[in-house]
Amino acid sequence: MIKVVVVEDEMLVKKGLILTTDWHRFNCEVVGEASNGMEGIEVVKNMNPDIVITDVRMAGLDGIKMIEALKKEGCKSEFIIISGYSEFEYARQALKLGVRDFLVKPIDDEDLYNALSRTCEEIQNKKTIDKIQNKMDDLTDSRVMLFKEYIIPEQVEDNDYTAKAIKYIKENYQKDISLKSAADSLFISESYLSRVFKANVGQTFLDYLTYYRIKQACKLLQEADVKIHEVASMVGYKDQRYFSVIFKKLVGISPKEFRNKLN
Repeated sequence: MIKVVVVEDEMLVKKGLILTTDWHRFNCEVVGEASNGMEGIEVVKNMNPDIVITDVRMAGLDGIKMIEALKKEGCKSEFIIISGYSEFEYARQALKLGVRDFLVKPIDDEDLYNALSRTCEEIQNKKTIDKIQNKMDDLTDSRVMLFKEYIIPEQVEDNDYTAKAIKYIKENYQKDISLKSAADSLFISESYLSRVFKANVGQTFLDYLTYYRIKQACKLLQEADVKIHEVASMVGYKDQRYFSVIFKKLVGISPKEFRNKLN
């Protein structure tokens, strides 16, 4: 559910918003309310809502000053402000603060629902992106290829074949490489490299290569001017369809969906 806090000093307006709005239509629930800016700051800090609907002009600390104070403390909520027709300057200041939308008193139901619809859509997009980013940051979930990269020592010993194989992957992942080509470059057998690699890294050579390639692809897909087939080629996949299958298996969504969510 999307959490909402309402900050309004006019009791009838506040209760009207809370009690008569069809919050479930937008998958929302009101988790807190306040009657002025100071109370609003405390409620927002405690409840961490997704949306704050606030009046502009309130006794004590007004809505603009409340938003400024919350933004300074890193508040991530989306704000919808309520203002009167004569309070254009307040609305202008609010837009500078990145307020998502503003409503004019008396509040029209259609305007309110349109504002909620736009804001909730933006929040859902942010949550989707955050979910992807959380996956990207979660090193325990190898299925989204956020594996723990093997740390290569500054000085690689002659018999440290694992470190040399990792270095080989990082320098040649764009090419058509394999366990055999890596073993050949180290002048050792495939079976020996396979055994020591799995013992030290905890993954097979092919798994590590695949995860590393897809991780690089995630970075490249953030660049809108690079086409998906180009990304596939740049990380060592000649067949874009095969690349997309591997990408979706590890990340959970297709390369196109991944790019769309990030952009």
